[in-house]
Amino acid sequence: MSAIADNEYTPQNAKHFTRSLIWKTCYITKSLNIQTWDSRLSESRVIYHSLIKRKDMNIPWWDLERDHTFYQSKEIALTRRQSVKRNTSTKTSRSVKKTPLSTVSISKTDDPLNASSSPQLHDHIIDDLDLLKTIIMDIDRLFPGEKYFNSLTPSSLESKRQLIELLFVWSKCNPQVGYKQGFHEIMGLMYINLYREAINVPNDSTISKDDLKILSLYDKHYLRHDLFTLFNRFMVSGGIIGRFYENESVLWKSIESINVNLMKIDQLIHYNLISKLKLESQLWAIRYLRLLLLRELGNNLETTSLLWDKLVSIQKSISSIPDLITFLIIGLLIRVKTELITCDFSECLSLLLHYPIGKEFSKSSPENFVYHLFRDAVKLYERRDNDLKLYNYGIHLNDKWNPKLKVVMNFTNSNRNSGESSKSGSPDPSEQIKEGNGSMTKNEKMAFEKYRLEMRLKKKAQSLMRP
Repeated sequence: MSAIADNEYTPQNAKHFTRSLIWKTCYITKSLNIQTWDSRLSESRVIYHSLIKRKDMNIPWWDLERDHTFYQSKEIALTRRQSVKRNTSTKTSRSVKKTPLSTVSISKTDDPLNASSSPQLHDHIIDDLDLLKTIIMDIDRLFPGEKYFNSLTPSSLESKRQLIELLFVWSKCNPQVGYKQGFHEIMGLMYINLYREAINVPNDSTISKDDLKILSLYDKHYLRHDLFTLFNRFMVSGGIIGRFYENESVLWKSIESINVNLMKIDQLIHYNLISKLKLESQLWAIRYLRLLLLRELGNNLETTSLLWDKLVSIQKSISSIPDLITFLIIGLLIRVKTELITCDFSECLSLLLHYPIGKEFSKSSPENFVYHLFRDAVKLYERRDNDLKLYNYGIHLNDKWNPKLKVVMNFTNSNRNSGESSKSGSPDPSEQIKEGNGSMTKNEKMAFEKYRLEMRLKKKAQSLMRP
């Protein structure tokens, strides 16, 4: 899968690019050998098939208001559910072995239907309805820029219903986490990419067995089955749920990891955000982490998809995807360093909440931007256990992405670039930050703060250099 990380297999560079192949071979078939696909796809798909047969997974469409877009009578909803079950069992019966549902489970103590008293059962029904309404509310506002999800065509409504079903079932299977806002956007982007490539596999005897095995990877009938597995493995096995969603204390540790690593990699940004402006990282970092940079990379979902392709493909060599995401975030901050060290509090917060990705794309194509951002993050990840190496690579990144950013020292009349300014301190409080031909003179208070910063940087650099 190195071809994906190295930008060799992308929509721009591969004539017959298919995203389904990347995701499903990494997470389901775990091999490019098509002879193994049939059995592994079947073993994966039977899990979701078995789940939707369970009574405790019934989605209470009939408890919605009768004029609700997604309302269905109980009779119609259960008939539709039985229809899906019959179709699925017919198609999988030839090759599916009964597999224990080890990947997702609901313990007896957590299973609402194990409650013996009717009040508890009533609470369960209310909880299911609340869960359904919450998911519907999020799905209704999913990707406002995507026409497909914002039309009232039968196809669009059916896709939304499928997304609601997937999120409902997954949340019921994982009561320790439940449904969290943000799941709908991650599942939604995965759905769009797989839906675009899904096909109705023809029942044609003229198609060879090998061709059928390939086509089965794209079978629209199993779109939900495959998405359920992909979401589970990407989010749970990849550590994203555990680090960003499971509880707040772990999420705060992930945010603090950004701060700690930022201090090691770029002390100037860290100082300005944390020490001077006192901008609390949770104000902006939660969205970066939980949505895996989906919003920061712009409205074109293809850009985020390119990044996620690389995250999926590299999981065998990267033990912690959440840590890699931390370094991706730091990479984004370095790209806008000039703005981050010259803005005031409100300007910085606005910049971080509305990352200027358009400005970055004016310098490079989205494909190349993602490639370099990802490669830089991997390099940082590989140095994560060595502070000195992180520090030195931070200097390299500043030389690379901020070559015009200068710190002018009046007493020496010397110019140093952004990377060099991290290596030493200056006893002179009078300084200017200059980019290109323009300069911005600081007042006395700012000059004093800059002086203190230089002293701290010098002390930090000296401590890092000690054996």
